[in-house]
Amino acid sequence: MELSLRDHLSDAGVAKWIAELGCVNAPIPRRNVRAALSFFDAQMPSLPVADALGFLSAMDLSKPVARVHLKSGERLLGFRTYTESPFKLFFVRRGSNPHSLGINTAGRSVVHFTVRFPVLALESFTTGAIDSWTSRRPGQPSTVAPRAKKWFGKEFGVLADGGGKQLIIPQSYSYLLVEASSTGR
Repeated sequence: MELSLRDHLSDAGVAKWIAELGCVNAPIPRRNVRAALSFFDAQMPSLPVADALGFLSAMDLSKPVARVHLKSGERLLGFRTYTESPFKLFFVRRGSNPHSLGINTAGRSVVHFTVRFPVLALESFTTGAIDSWTSRRPGQPSTVAPRAKKWFGKEFGVLADGGGKQLIIPQSYSYLLVEASSTGR
């Protein structure tokens, strides 16, 4: 089945994504898949389909997925490893619990940001995930998730709780300013 970010333009297109994700084909998840795909198509047109699938698989599609406008001066956080650029795609509002973001917090530290210029972001709730992209702490238990291999290339990782809100900000380096970082080293 061939998928495209432009599939948000038709019910049949959204149905293909619902089938690929294996989520419930109900009005709320359909609306949220459509909202995410519309955002990706407009704001991130070169995003690979595999990455879009990965992003959608980590969203709780039973809860709102919406475009939000961030204003100059708003303060955000990112949880990064010491080898990552602070300017990635995923951010949260201050006060968010890193243990509810669907990520393994091992080896991550907090980076504080200020929004420099108004920017459009995609806001969604995270779902629990098998984090296969963050290195584990020695002795940290791993979990098997066969479906994760389909999107992330790995099926072993750390079970991470979801439920928190996340923001996807394309080209974050153009809109955010690093206030402070704790490298954890």
